[in-house]
Amino acid sequence: MGNKNSLFQHTYESKDPLFAPGGWLQDVTTRTTDRKTHPMTQTKKKLLTDDANNKWYYYPIDKNDRYDLIAVNDKTGIIMKKRIHGTPNIYEFEEHIIIACEGDGEEGFVYQFSKQHLEILNEWEIDGFIWDVNEFNGAVCVSAYVVDLDIARLYILNGKSIDFEELGTHFAPADLLVIQNKLYISAYPLTENSPKKILMLDERFVVDREYEVSICPRFLYENGKDILIQELDVKTGRSDRYVSLNLQNGKEVITQRKKPVRSVNF
Repeated sequence: MGNKNSLFQHTYESKDPLFAPGGWLQDVTTRTTDRKTHPMTQTKKKLLTDDANNKWYYYPIDKNDRYDLIAVNDKTGIIMKKRIHGTPNIYEFEEHIIIACEGDGEEGFVYQFSKQHLEILNEWEIDGFIWDVNEFNGAVCVSAYVVDLDIARLYILNGKSIDFEELGTHFAPADLLVIQNKLYISAYPLTENSPKKILMLDERFVVDREYEVSICPRFLYENGKDILIQELDVKTGRSDRYVSLNLQNGKEVITQRKKPVRSVNF
């Protein structure tokens, strides 16, 4: 398990075609119990310092979406450099830094680094458009939508192994949330007639239950024993409605909140 944050964090996806700004929600304890995420925008240089005091930079190399990723620890003097492919998004976990690089929607690249030793542990190439990353049951989980097959997939990356579960069609596996040894995935509809639901996977990565919801689910937040779901409306792009989903009985309560006092940029 990773460090539990007193405030939840957002995942920043710079090339998400259905992405809309959101913000901080009051009374929500944490974004997720497993991770912290940080933005990586396409600038000449970006600095990130993780909780192990490693400073992460990336530099664009050319117009072919190639970058040099550099990490430095001033105390140990360790410097690491890695060439990566695709627009980078960085995810921080208790022991690892995960870099997920979006390509043109047909493939993506995922890199796993040790924060303690500043070294690359694994790298994988996967099919589809990457939506989110989390760690669950000892594996790196990546949700992706394979456009040419119209398939939502959950990739399960562990060492040299690349496995995946096909979750369904006509929706994108938009957000990943780990609660009490279960993995929850928001099924974001890609058309007006697409399903609107939350998938619950067990420790074997098998869909154990599906919750039908009335709004277009985009982001998931842990809220006590319930999940708070933020909507991103397919038609309007609005994201000001939320549903509190009771995980025991599947009942939902729709609420509308004012714009949060704190906000983050995407």
